[in-house]
Amino acid sequence: MWKNYLKIAWRNILRSKGFSIINIGGLGIGIAASVLILIWIQFELSIDRFYAHSDRVYAVWRYTTMDGEVLSWDYTPAPYGPALKDKFPEVEATTRLTEWDPHLLTVGSNSFYEKTTFVDPGFFKLFTFEVISGDTESALSVPDGIILTKTVAEKLFGKEDPMGKTVVLEKQLDFQVMAVVQDLPQNTNFNFTVFLPFKKLESMGWADSFWGNNSYRTFAMLHESTDVNEFNEKFAGFTALNTEDKSVSDFLFPMSDLHLYSKFENGVSVGGRIELIRLFGGVALVILLLACINFINLSTAQSENRAKEVGVRKISGAGRGMLVWQFLVESVMIALFAYGFALTIVAIALPYFSNFIGKELQSPFFQPLFWVISFVYIMVIGILAGSYPAFLMSSFKPTAVFKLKLNARKYWVNPREALVVFQFAVVAILISSVWIIRDQMNHVQTRDLGLDKENLIYHQVSGTMQENMVAFRNELLALKEVNSVSYTFSPITELHSDTNMMKWQGKDDSYRPAMYRMGADANLVETAGFELIAGRDIDVYTFPSDSNAVLINETAAKRMGFEDPLGQVIQDDDLSFTVVGVVKDFIMGSPFDEVLPILVFGPKRNLSFIHVRLNPGEDYSEILANVEDVFAKFNPGAPFDYNFVDQVHARKFESQKRTAQLTGLFTVLAVLISCMGLFGLATFIAEQRRKEISVRKVLGASIPGLVRLISSEFTKLVLIAVLLGIPVTWYFMDSWLETFDYRISIDWKIFLWTALAALGIAFLTVSSQAIKTAMINPAKVLKSE
Repeated sequence: MWKNYLKIAWRNILRSKGFSIINIGGLGIGIAASVLILIWIQFELSIDRFYAHSDRVYAVWRYTTMDGEVLSWDYTPAPYGPALKDKFPEVEATTRLTEWDPHLLTVGSNSFYEKTTFVDPGFFKLFTFEVISGDTESALSVPDGIILTKTVAEKLFGKEDPMGKTVVLEKQLDFQVMAVVQDLPQNTNFNFTVFLPFKKLESMGWADSFWGNNSYRTFAMLHESTDVNEFNEKFAGFTALNTEDKSVSDFLFPMSDLHLYSKFENGVSVGGRIELIRLFGGVALVILLLACINFINLSTAQSENRAKEVGVRKISGAGRGMLVWQFLVESVMIALFAYGFALTIVAIALPYFSNFIGKELQSPFFQPLFWVISFVYIMVIGILAGSYPAFLMSSFKPTAVFKLKLNARKYWVNPREALVVFQFAVVAILISSVWIIRDQMNHVQTRDLGLDKENLIYHQVSGTMQENMVAFRNELLALKEVNSVSYTFSPITELHSDTNMMKWQGKDDSYRPAMYRMGADANLVETAGFELIAGRDIDVYTFPSDSNAVLINETAAKRMGFEDPLGQVIQDDDLSFTVVGVVKDFIMGSPFDEVLPILVFGPKRNLSFIHVRLNPGEDYSEILANVEDVFAKFNPGAPFDYNFVDQVHARKFESQKRTAQLTGLFTVLAVLISCMGLFGLATFIAEQRRKEISVRKVLGASIPGLVRLISSEFTKLVLIAVLLGIPVTWYFMDSWLETFDYRISIDWKIFLWTALAALGIAFLTVSSQAIKTAMINPAKVLKSE
């Protein structure tokens, strides 16, 4: 019996080649898109969940209430980790880590920058990365040990055994290689390539014991029998026990959830990356559903052609169950062919998709579980897509079939038309969403940053540059290619420090707004392209007392309540600074966020970066070569690892641009699948109406009129779909825009353009068949009548 089912199914597929190609192609594209998304989702769900003790590893988070708003953060002071382990017996191990700027590594004449971190001996107990050689715990238990990843070890030492050899950090500190680990996998949020002992910071006095210096992340591993909820109840007042600040509460958050749920509101995780995963998981499901709708529509459209087949089978003794199985076998076979086509697309597209999202996704074809899931996938798609046509066509009564009364059944809502409306409602939602995302991106990208990012580079101050900063600056300024130079605390594109502990005259002790720190030596207004509103720039070379000067932006002046900011004294930690100037608001952090209150302090703060404004020129390679010569003179052997500010700023949009591009890609696929179904449906209906069209032509109907007649049946449905899609788009996209402080308002014209685009797509899809049908010779069609 099953052999007969398969044979008949194969014959029916071959008999209707056009519809079979559309069904297999549409389903294949839908399945391929969903499989690619599912591969990406599987990768995202695996991030930081593969450690041996993932279920017991937690990140330390803290929160406090300021101005009625609960703020959460995951940075702690240096003494936090050891005190945590000493205080609570439930804690098996802890580690601290730094997330600082890259450090310069040197072996002989070989020098380059790497992403380093200082960690405690417990780091590799919590995070079980693969160890190639050496003892990681021993390496981190002494001040001068160093752990390299495999790639860095090969860059430094080639094929030689690195164990026991010396690596110089910043051309000042010697470390001995005591372990080598495998390069960190793609599915971790840690991006370090070199691990250094936290003991080194402590031995050099760089890790102070001040509980107000939140510069380190802390992680803890609990004993197996510990309930984290009960532990958090005891742990909540840990900061209050060690400081005078009683407003801060502490809690442990699962490391396995940190990647997906790191968005906190009012001290509670409310989402994060998981929202994007849910979004594209929904998109995958919708695209697959659109492909299944194509199958359902085309199958039911052919029901009249196959009605006599059903009638003959029933008269010959076939039961309804047998017919249902016959149609389901046919749909599963189509799903099988579509899945094969989809896997071909996936195999070709996966490298490009991986490159697009910036992660090396593993091919699933070598995983046995994938093929088990594939079998289930084929069966579910085949049965779900084929169930409605199977039960519909198997319900035909032979008497109705042979009396040509098959179409007598009336529906209040035609199921086929409802499915077309659903398809194009989805298309309209996706098209309008892409438009809104694009407008939001353009809005933010053209935002006034309050600085001039063109012709501006920055470089980390490292090695011997730190010993000759004034001479280095003067030689750069002597170059005709250089307009101005400024040393700074952080790059002009990043904020490295903030506090709510600043004080100034007239400040209420209960008022503790977050204020953001920057630092500079001189000429930052000119170098960064700020607009000075009042006062002057910081310049320690002209005014030595400017080491204790501060430059503030407009938002900082407003937050502090200064009507006349010049001359005001601001206390930060145990240092006092006098306001010498006010600049127009500028943006150093995310361009999607609100303007932050920023204070640029004089060089009492460490100045770890140098910014160089270049004079415009046509040949940047020559300009940079001359600048590089000066760098090489003051830091010989070190690479010239500069960054253009405009390029760094552009990278801040990568995540949102990637989301927009993915949405655009899947919108194109949704349109393609919907158009394939619409084309097949139009072809079938045009074939059905050949006699009607011929009669109309005989009675004088024009070809344009006939094209409008055939096309109007579909354009009406598309218009209804757009009207249904508008409120859905408005609701979801307005909610998405609410996540940005700097956002657009949704323009109603977007929906007008969406309607025109959807109608245009639908008309172009069906018009070829409409024109072909309208051009037929009535004599050939009606000669048998």
